[in-house]
Amino acid sequence: PVAKAEPQAVFGMDIATGASLQIQNMKSLGRLEGNKFVTLAMDATTGATEAFQLSDVSVQMVHESMFDSLVPPPSVLAADNIPRTVPMKHAVLVDGRETTELDSVLCLVNTAMLSNVGNYAGKSAASSVKKSNAGLANKAKKTLLNALETDDNKLLEELCDFNILVALDQSIPANDMEALCGLVKKWARGQKQGTTVDPKLKMKLKSCLES
Repeated sequence: PVAKAEPQAVFGMDIATGASLQIQNMKSLGRLEGNKFVTLAMDATTGATEAFQLSDVSVQMVHESMFDSLVPPPSVLAADNIPRTVPMKHAVLVDGRETTELDSVLCLVNTAMLSNVGNYAGKSAASSVKKSNAGLANKAKKTLLNALETDDNKLLEELCDFNILVALDQSIPANDMEALCGLVKKWARGQKQGTTVDPKLKMKLKSCLES
């Protein structure tokens, strides 16, 4: 029997996107600090996450636009149709041979990642979102509505859940969501004293939860 191929870790488009973000980071923070960059690929519906670090050479190749005809990730094409290699505009040297088809795995640096619960893992063992459409589960809505009637600390504590924030992002205007995430970020970092939720934002959040 033919052995089944292992799932591809990263595709050409992922490398190009990650490298472009790293280049922006290096321009903003300087080469030394901006180079400390790890790219995360996350499925927001399940929380499954992969982390990878791009090699300096691959970042340089993206900067010089050496990639050619990048293939979209699996969400766009069937996994069986996506090649493992990244086409290059010019030949590169790999293991002493010139090639215009670069194995995408060669663009990565092995990165050790430790398990970390994080500030946005949520405190409930039960899922706060529906599997069917990634919307808020009824129990999560009730918990948030109760927190709205209690105090801001209780509300912000419940909102420190990545899945809840993603679900709310589907139904709250972008500017209000940005303000809410800013408050959650401050609260999660320990700035609890003086971090309050604007009454108008509370009303919009309540309307969203009751709909």
